[in-house]
Amino acid sequence: MLFEVWNFRLAPLDLIYPTGLVRVRVFKMKKILLLISFLRSSAKTIEDAMLLAKFENAELILFFVLDMEYAVNIANKLTSEGWIGAKPSEQLYLSLLKEYKMQAEAKIDRIQETAQQLNIPVRSVIKSGSVLEETLKITEEEKPDLIVITRRKRSNLSRFIFGSMVQALKKQVSCPVKIIDAE
Repeated sequence: MLFEVWNFRLAPLDLIYPTGLVRVRVFKMKKILLLISFLRSSAKTIEDAMLLAKFENAELILFFVLDMEYAVNIANKLTSEGWIGAKPSEQLYLSLLKEYKMQAEAKIDRIQETAQQLNIPVRSVIKSGSVLEETLKITEEEKPDLIVITRRKRSNLSRFIFGSMVQALKKQVSCPVKIIDAE
């Protein structure tokens, strides 16, 4: 039987395998940070984070980042397709951000409700900005034992040219990062 080990903090535990007794040091996770955005979310990621939180009796922090570039990209696409004039108004950006935030809150509410039904301690945080920068900030503040994140499907060439936010995050945080590839 194989076990994935994420982070250890409490007391030793004896595990008995068919081959004999093995002593390992097992520590309990207290906080799991689930990073969510519209581009970084999958049912499997959410399910895995909840299962880990339930198993560890850890607090699940739902962290949704409203990536400001998302609204800019939508406005740019509408402009390039001729749906709006050459320069989108500030009102358009504000409307997009308002809708984006409402959808984020609805998504967080659904996840939070499921976690509460499973008796998982849960709370949510929504921030606006760069996904990497905001994740680094909350990681410093909350000191989670594990970060769970979805990795978007991209080509190796795209990752090479533009870099990988997930790899940058792994290099800059002190806790393990569980990466789940998008379906």
